Amino acid sequence: MTQVNPSRDASRLNPRSGARGRTGLSAPASVAGVVLLLMALTSCKPSAAQAEEAVQAYQGKSAPVTTEQLVPKMKGGEGYGQKYTFNAEYGERGRMYFSLTITNLGWGDHKMEAKGNLSLDGKKFSWKKSLDDDDWKYTKSPFTITAGPASLSGEPTRLVMSAKSGKDEFEATFTPIANPWRPRDGQIRFGPDKKINDYTVFPLMKVATRVRFDGGEWQEIEGYGYGTHSWSELAVYETARWLYEFRGISGDRTVYIRELNSTDEFGRKRVPYLLVTKGDQVLIESFDFQFTPTELLTDNEHENRYQVPESFTLLGADANEPDKRKFRGNVKKKNLRKRDDVLKSMGAATRAIVSRFSKPVLYDYDADYLIEVKNGDQTERIEGVGRYEVTWLNK
Repeated sequence: MTQVNPSRDASRLNPRSGARGRTGLSAPASVAGVVLLLMALTSCKPSAAQAEEAVQAYQGKSAPVTTEQLVPKMKGGEGYGQKYTFNAEYGERGRMYFSLTITNLGWGDHKMEAKGNLSLDGKKFSWKKSLDDDDWKYTKSPFTITAGPASLSGEPTRLVMSAKSGKDEFEATFTPIANPWRPRDGQIRFGPDKKINDYTVFPLMKVATRVRFDGGEWQEIEGYGYGTHSWSELAVYETARWLYEFRGISGDRTVYIRELNSTDEFGRKRVPYLLVTKGDQVLIESFDFQFTPTELLTDNEHENRYQVPESFTLLGADANEPDKRKFRGNVKKKNLRKRDDVLKSMGAATRAIVSRFSKPVLYDYDADYLIEVKNGDQTERIEGVGRYEVTWLNK
């Protein structure tokens, strides 16, 4: 099998090319998805009273990720959604993106979208299938989802995914380098009804893949990967004004940051999270750190003049051992990969309806980063090129 060195390829954290998916953000992934999400708000907007209890984030203690936590929740309510997103990198040879999304938004409940793509040595194929609730299936034990051309099965320490498109097909097995992880209980709860947003991150995985094109011979290749799994009883627009996500990988070390700022209904509360791993060890986990922009973009092209931190510094301590383990970091914009004003891609009539509720814009960056972790007398430096996304949903 071809071996891939994650350290050498750390700058190639690119889970999207063309129609590819993003790095796991819960922001709208397509124009159609945005339309459905925003039109649903008329029936499920939180009451003003919910602001009183605002947001409760990541309670209790961390525990190993279980297979049961991966199983579809199949909740009711218009705002329910669940998503599995995984990426694999094969160095200069190619990459893979895999996504399963369950949603109640719009007409019908528990609809499924299975999509993704794989490229290898200049050859590529993709798949995309929308399914009604009776056109896909899942089992709890063993955990399996079968959704048209794609499937996902296994357990947190060994996930197998596959997809077909015509005579092209692949199968990939993900096993941990860094253990699958949940921020404490993995949940953010919104308002007095404690509506749940649940989150699991897969920081770094070995990926063994076999693929064939046009019904030919199977090829085997190894690489590294990462992913996220989330489900929520509320749509993203209902919970967040803006959110951002950063991911950097250097050898067997990872840096992961996720943050949202809640809507007016939930008190505009900051909900930050930072995870630094080395091999199968957690070096730092923080739920309250300083985030200081050093370069700020004011988007003068947009009527809301969104402000986007293009570069920033980090300073904080580990949640469990704050006196012993501390960190500081610097993330600096390398280039803006994409600015996506979602409304501009819509027709005039649709745009008029959607803009009443939200005016979403995505900013997608490559960024140089350096994180220093101090553990007693020892200092660990982690640096490379990562990906950073900011999504503004409303002013």
